[in-house]
Amino acid sequence: MVRRRANPGDIEKLLVETAAQDGRRVRIGFGQDPGQAGKSQAQHLVRTLDGFTVDPASESGDKLTRFGPFSSQCRAGNVKIRRGSWNEELFRVLEGFPDLAHDDEVDACSGALEMLNPPMTSRAAYEIACQDAEAIRAKQQQKPQGAPPDPARGSVEWEALQEKLKNSS
Repeated sequence: MVRRRANPGDIEKLLVETAAQDGRRVRIGFGQDPGQAGKSQAQHLVRTLDGFTVDPASESGDKLTRFGPFSSQCRAGNVKIRRGSWNEELFRVLEGFPDLAHDDEVDACSGALEMLNPPMTSRAAYEIACQDAEAIRAKQQQKPQGAPPDPARGSVEWEALQEKLKNSS
């Protein structure tokens, strides 16, 4: 995470420099404001970041609602933050939300979670995989069955088996 307050031209330059440092294999995401201005800005940034994988995401709903899933994952211990000189300031902003004036980091964290963990559009593949896994587990838990009985010809067991076979046909 890079944190800076600057004019739009400097922010754009910082975005390109950060993308270059991260490398072309890193996906870049940012929030796209609703409306035509947000679409134009997103289109401009995508062109500026030519050669990188860029994913502008439309933002809808209020910040508090968008922040809920990230906050829940933090409380559950599912979010890991890379150590850096910026950690204290990030935690101050996250813990002070929604009462602080500047909350861009809140939007960044909410958007990052959404980008890294998109909602599933279909559960069919997941459900099929679960059913397959259950079938495999059930098969593995079945007790191995021995070979069918093969009694010696003329024995009492053999006579009983012959009688059983005769009655079943």
